[in-house]
Amino acid sequence: MNFLGILENGLFALAQVLRLPVIAMLWVAVGTVFFMTGACVMDCLARRREYDGFDLSAWLDAGPLLGIDGARLEALPTPLRGMLRDVETERKRLGLADGGLEHLVLEREERVRRTLNRSRLLVRVGPSLGLLGTLIPMGAALASLTAGNLEAMAGQMVVAFTTTIVGLATGTVAYVIQSVRQRWVSETVREQRFLAERLAAELTHDARGTPAPED
Repeated sequence: MNFLGILENGLFALAQVLRLPVIAMLWVAVGTVFFMTGACVMDCLARRREYDGFDLSAWLDAGPLLGIDGARLEALPTPLRGMLRDVETERKRLGLADGGLEHLVLEREERVRRTLNRSRLLVRVGPSLGLLGTLIPMGAALASLTAGNLEAMAGQMVVAFTTTIVGLATGTVAYVIQSVRQRWVSETVREQRFLAERLAAELTHDARGTPAPED
């Protein structure tokens, strides 16, 4: 056997070794998609409950943001409530000066955007795993065809097409979840920045020793 044949046989053997990890990762992708779908449904119900009848502009007109607590704070959706609590914590530590508020807002934005990482990864990895799961059994199917074993070839082709379907399905579901969560993230980031602007104005007036203007 020549050197080229050794290399080709080695690559074929390596591809077959990768078959088990690829199929295992496809199962992991399927489980992750189911988990993400359930989490997305739960978040959707929670957001509908929190935003039902909530008007941020009207809520802001009810009074200042600094030192807020009690029922008015609890009326905020969870991301905005968490931001105001962080602001109050940093304010007591005198950590809002010299860009502290901007840093806090950017940190919370990054935290919100990280919720997209899993779905964004599956959108790319799911179809790639499906393609790998297709091509690897097809190599074995062609080898079976060469040996005249049509039954083995048919079995390999079934595996090849099944992995394609599963990979594309996981990528499609992940893309839908990504689109829904992207809209939620954009809304949350926009509202957090709006609150940050109002907080910055109040902090400026507070530093000058003058009351913040009422809306």
